[in-house]
Amino acid sequence: MFKYNLAEGEQLLKMYRQTEMVLAKTVLLVFLLIYLPWYFLIKYEIYYEYKTLLLIWTLLVCLYFTHKFLLWLVNVYLITNKRLVIVEYKNLLHKKISESPLDRITNISSITKGLFPSLFRFGNVEVQVLGLADPVLLLRVAHPSQVKDALWHIHMQNNSQPTPLPVQNSIKMDYRPVKNRKIV
Repeated sequence: MFKYNLAEGEQLLKMYRQTEMVLAKTVLLVFLLIYLPWYFLIKYEIYYEYKTLLLIWTLLVCLYFTHKFLLWLVNVYLITNKRLVIVEYKNLLHKKISESPLDRITNISSITKGLFPSLFRFGNVEVQVLGLADPVLLLRVAHPSQVKDALWHIHMQNNSQPTPLPVQNSIKMDYRPVKNRKIV
């Protein structure tokens, strides 16, 4: 479940995942779901009547947090010397792996939108891939501009010679200003 197979001659160069700040909402929710029942049951001294139920509730909330943490941990963005691999888990039994060869990347941009992402410096990286209508998204990564620059650097390093597009009718164009050209 946590193993990523690389092709022969392929090296893992970078590995990114969503920022830890995406867990902030989950941590706050877990804190409230554990703290509030314990607080009120102890405050009104009815803890002993609901002790088993409260312990089961606490265990279920801890399992929920463990599930969310594991999902955060296994969702990764891998950059190798040949491709960009995105491993996404919707839950622990639903895995989706997307990959794009680095030589098919045409444009990379970073997007930071909103107060919370701007304060904590995380955002999305949008990768335009030749042949795909929609861009590939690296969601909520820390320092998206640095991720964009690193990905673009690796892309340019491994693909120094861009693949020329096939041209059926080649036309020689003269781009000199009109005043310097002789008109026949």
